[in-house]
Amino acid sequence: MSTTTPPVSGSEQSGLSRMENEGGPPAARRSTDADREDELGALGITCVETKTFEWGGYRYTNAHDAIAAAKRGTSS
Repeated sequence: MSTTTPPVSGSEQSGLSRMENEGGPPAARRSTDADREDELGALGITCVETKTFEWGGYRYTNAHDAIAAAKRGTSS
């Protein structure tokens, strides 16, 4: 007895086509960290670490803004 596979529906086919159009499986289009570092260096891009301040579930890169938000939050 042979089994047959039902034809792929239009919605399933479009999903497959979308994946193929997006570059295939994620592992195939990921670059390594070394590749990324080389490309960043070649383009003159540097990494700059910044402080992040968190209050009330929000994040701020500016201490003044974090302080102002905390003061507004406690005065309500």
